[in-house]
Amino acid sequence: MDVDWGLARQIGGTGFGIVFAVLVILAIVLWLTGLVTGKFSTTKNETTDDQKGA
Repeated sequence: MDVDWGLARQIGGTGFGIVFAVLVILAIVLWLTGLVTGKFSTTKNETTDDQKGA
């Protein structure tokens, strides 16, 4: 049985590329979620401080 190294390289490269792309997408989504959460929590805390009269 002979190994087709070209096909093995193509399958391995495609799998590595997909994993890398998914990790980059997840990092971007988490970064954007942090930005949105930070804006809402900052706005909420400022309103709470104003209502307390601090």
